[in-house]
Amino acid sequence: MADIDFQIIFEGFNEGQSPLAHLDSETFIGNKGQASEMKADVISSPGFITQSPELADLTDGNQDGVVDQLIRHILDRPTAANVTFAIGTTKLFKLSSTESVIRLKANLYGFFNRAADGEILKMPLATEVIDHVWGSDTDEALENAPHPVAVKEDVMVFGNGRYVGVYVEGLAALNVKKLDFGEGSEVVDVVFHSNIWWIAVNYGEGKKGQVYLYDGSAISTILSDEAGVGDQKIGFLYVLNGIVYIAYNDTSSTGFTIGWLSGRQIKPLRYFSGSLPDHRQKALYKNTILFASSVNVWSMGASVEQLPLQISTLADGGHATIGGIAAPFGTPMVASSDGGSNHRLAKFSGYSVDSNWKSVFVDITSGRMLGKVHTIIVSTKILVGSARCDLKIEGNQGAIESSEFEISTAGKTRHVFKSIDLKAVEDMRLILNYANGDATNACPIRKVVALGNFIER
Repeated sequence: MADIDFQIIFEGFNEGQSPLAHLDSETFIGNKGQASEMKADVISSPGFITQSPELADLTDGNQDGVVDQLIRHILDRPTAANVTFAIGTTKLFKLSSTESVIRLKANLYGFFNRAADGEILKMPLATEVIDHVWGSDTDEALENAPHPVAVKEDVMVFGNGRYVGVYVEGLAALNVKKLDFGEGSEVVDVVFHSNIWWIAVNYGEGKKGQVYLYDGSAISTILSDEAGVGDQKIGFLYVLNGIVYIAYNDTSSTGFTIGWLSGRQIKPLRYFSGSLPDHRQKALYKNTILFASSVNVWSMGASVEQLPLQISTLADGGHATIGGIAAPFGTPMVASSDGGSNHRLAKFSGYSVDSNWKSVFVDITSGRMLGKVHTIIVSTKILVGSARCDLKIEGNQGAIESSEFEISTAGKTRHVFKSIDLKAVEDMRLILNYANGDATNACPIRKVVALGNFIER
């Protein structure tokens, strides 16, 4: 018998999850660096896998401070050095180093709902004196609905239920019903790209979605073009590197898709399980689109253009209900609530020990023979302090597993484990667990090699 009949190399972790991970958590489909399940960071150091970012509450960023309600939307650009704003159910929050809130030249505009209708507040950034009924005093009250909003130079375009509202500073008065998409419709997002406003509209309780194109001056009441999504609900639009991305779901199935708009077509890119994110739950982070789904924060894209596009569950979202997310100062902020009295606004800080990664299953048979792994070699960055990750192997589609092996030796980059206590199996999956890891010192893993022999059974 040869010392080594086969070797399986797990590397290229920057590729994120398997394309079928949303359908099968024990999939065989994908490269050996792709995950069947995960909550880990594969974008901060491309090629390495390490712990998810931990969430740390901002100063006074929970119910014991000033955050006594779910923050709905966070302004994703600073209004001054180390200053931005966020809006909750009934309050405007001023944040340093968070419904919709937007800056148009020297003023901040906040969109919020009341019991029976909606409203727009206006606050000059120089004085920070709030006129909380500016919208209804200037034109009329809004619908009680989502209010996605975008600006370009002196033009502000926003969703208002079945309507699109427009305000052109210094040229046209506020008109909260500039465009009417008809009974049963709801404007769910607005972005500006290529001198055109892109307006996403859902019809019939989200059973059909449509994207409309509107002239950049926002003066006309005639639409330029449209792209049909079909019997699918739209969550958000996002512009990155000259491409308009779209999140949408098929109401006949679970989960959702992120694709991109090409003319009148939508080209799907990746598929996800979980809840459909909306216009408040998207941000840019390390050149990838960050978004919230169910209880987690996800990443989609490539941190470097030359790398393949990845999707990954990057971090926990905090409490069970996630509100707005944004990265106005570069570090993502996440608002969440437990639906009761507990609320928080937190930012990425340090490393989470609630992190894990499971590879796709890999067939290790050869004809009539099964594979017996006898050695595991792990390559890491130089470990320091209490950095640690625990490793084990599952076999036969998860029916059996090995003992855990501790990757923790400080000062080393190569960690060798022999006498693996897993009998000969048909397939194997690598599992990395950071439960015993460290919140300050990470354990970044570059490559794992499994060596073994074939045994006839």
